[in-house]
Amino acid sequence: MINQWYLSLGLFNYVSTMGFTSDIMHDFVAKEIKNIYSSYDGWKCMLRQLGTGYDTLVTLERRNGGHRDCVKVLVTFERSVPSPLPEELTRADRTSDGTITRHAYAVMVPANADTSAVPSGVGIYTMRSFAFVGKELTWVKKPVRKSESAPVKMP
Repeated sequence: MINQWYLSLGLFNYVSTMGFTSDIMHDFVAKEIKNIYSSYDGWKCMLRQLGTGYDTLVTLERRNGGHRDCVKVLVTFERSVPSPLPEELTRADRTSDGTITRHAYAVMVPANADTSAVPSGVGIYTMRSFAFVGKELTWVKKPVRKSESAPVKMP
């Protein structure tokens, strides 16, 4: 069964057939995608889980100057990008209204992941929230900016 999630109120709230579900890893990735493809620029987002794994296909669409832009991003948390890429990523969707569609494809991976299997012409985005340290997938936290003691002002 394939769950579909929709963008709601500018935030990535995941709606499945059973109600609301959310995953913290996908929440961080959704924020990163939203920073790249802003709703301010007209991008609408749809997330879909691929198969039984943790991979997700993000479809972003917008109308721009009489044509439709469609970008598909494969989000994977694996150490290396799956080869070959899933057919859903590179398959062009047809429009029912006859508008011209420009397609683009990309892959989003954790930092330090192996992207050598990604074919040319497919964009690569690196997650800022997750990285591989050795063979372990780790969550990259923002550094805490606090000091041992409060600074003393000299009169």
